[in-house]
Amino acid sequence: MISPSDISVVVQGPIAGGPGDPPATRLTARCLESVHTHLPGAEVILSTWDGSDLSGLEPDVAVTSPDPGGVSVWSAGHWVYNLNRQIRTTVAGLRRATRRYAIKIRTDMVVEHTGFLALSERFPARHPDWRVFDRRVVCCTLISLNPRRFGLVLHPSDWFHFGTTADVLRLWDVPEDEGHRSARYFDDHPRPVPDKNPGYSCRYAAEQYVWLHCLAKHAPHGCEHLWHATPETVRLTELTFANNLILADEDRVGVRFCKYRQPRHYTLSSYSHAEWVGLYRRYCDPAHPAVGWPGWSAAARYAELFARKAVARVSSRFARKERP
Repeated sequence: MISPSDISVVVQGPIAGGPGDPPATRLTARCLESVHTHLPGAEVILSTWDGSDLSGLEPDVAVTSPDPGGVSVWSAGHWVYNLNRQIRTTVAGLRRATRRYAIKIRTDMVVEHTGFLALSERFPARHPDWRVFDRRVVCCTLISLNPRRFGLVLHPSDWFHFGTTADVLRLWDVPEDEGHRSARYFDDHPRPVPDKNPGYSCRYAAEQYVWLHCLAKHAPHGCEHLWHATPETVRLTELTFANNLILADEDRVGVRFCKYRQPRHYTLSSYSHAEWVGLYRRYCDPAHPAVGWPGWSAAARYAELFARKAVARVSSRFARKERP
């Protein structure tokens, strides 16, 4: 069994909540406290920006980096592409890690228990193809998008990762988006067909960018842009997720995102743990017992997504009729 003393915890991102703020809003302080509580003896590394106010925070190591900034990728408003910020703070923290295992967690999340430790030991079988990591990395299901339901391929969650330090660093040690070329890709490139979101300028979502650049160190992936969903890229999503990750919900992992409530459609568009176990059984270990019934999980998500879309269309039509 992995001991907390074997783990370096990299808490990365901007400092959420200052010393004078109410305790409930001092999310980074709460994150560090939760790590000390549930992982006593772990090495705690806070990786944030130059000039940040670290008063009242008690990491073992504080790493600060120049802020590379973000750029908007949405024509209808200011949707900041924080890709370079994520890469820089995560890699800077992981490079200071001295333990065999590592956690990458955001500064606005908390650890509630250590379920991720047991999860990491539960799925040993591997497929011979696309074995990118030495061992699987534990990852949240939320925003690990199911391309058969949502359409975005190769999009694992980037909130929380647990694995060997070498594997977590292998995942995150990718080139930054120099000159925001990925962020503003469709400013000077033909848009995809079909163009499912004309408002986006980015070639890849941030989660896709990190995962695809990690995969590219292993072999060519053939994914040209964020909506490049083909039978080949869908299968690659399923195989690489099954063979290199363990997807589980926050309750099973033992973490919680505190910054804001996630929209319901994020959950509906994401894999469930039962669906991930289904992928593991299909690609790695057909003898492994199923968790619940993945088909029911998928059917329920499809039904709710369909109902939400229908309600939205009816509401939109009524709104148009009521306009003067």
